[in-house]
Amino acid sequence: MTDNATNSVEEKVRDHFHDDAERFDAIYNEKKGPVARFIDNYWRGVVQKRLELNVEKLKPFAGKKILDVGCGSGRFCIAFAQNGAEKVVGVDFAPAMVEIAEKLAIEAGVADICEFVVGGFPHAIDESEGPFDACTGNGFFDYIEHPVPIITAMRELTKGKMIMSFPKAVEWRVPLRRVRFWLKGTPLFLYRETQVRNILAQSGVTDFDFIHLDRDYLVVANV
Repeated sequence: MTDNATNSVEEKVRDHFHDDAERFDAIYNEKKGPVARFIDNYWRGVVQKRLELNVEKLKPFAGKKILDVGCGSGRFCIAFAQNGAEKVVGVDFAPAMVEIAEKLAIEAGVADICEFVVGGFPHAIDESEGPFDACTGNGFFDYIEHPVPIITAMRELTKGKMIMSFPKAVEWRVPLRRVRFWLKGTPLFLYRETQVRNILAQSGVTDFDFIHLDRDYLVVANV
């Protein structure tokens, strides 16, 4: 695939999440009507489950420096900071997502711990920022056409744990999700377990736990 085609994928995903930032972040908001709550819990409950499991797997946080790739509205970064992380860096290529993240970090009183960067990974993060004690990428590889270079860069910047989610290609909600993203013109990449394991091997990630989490595969790796 040409660089122009690759850039087109990134641009389409960036534009999608820039325009959809507030609706996406609303998944985490407890203040919503019963219909919206049902939809988010029933269809997108995995989002909250991922957050809870990330916090559980990365404890203890004291003294840790953490990188969150595809940080979105910063909910994971803020949770890491609230649990005692010393420094959290979040990177996302959708400016509206980062704007929300910065606002939420201020409201949560952790703006001095959280740093948010607008841009694509890995080029938006200088190598001098590393090494990180942990690196996460949740709800991110759904929109990444070539995951191996990304995961390799994450591994090279990390001296502790990596946590990554990959959406399942075979799952009862997949057809509706494919149609929804097709109608919006947003690229979507789904995975079978064998594909994820091959991607990890190509990326140099060999020591990991493989968790089936609702519609996702969640990988917790030691690097």
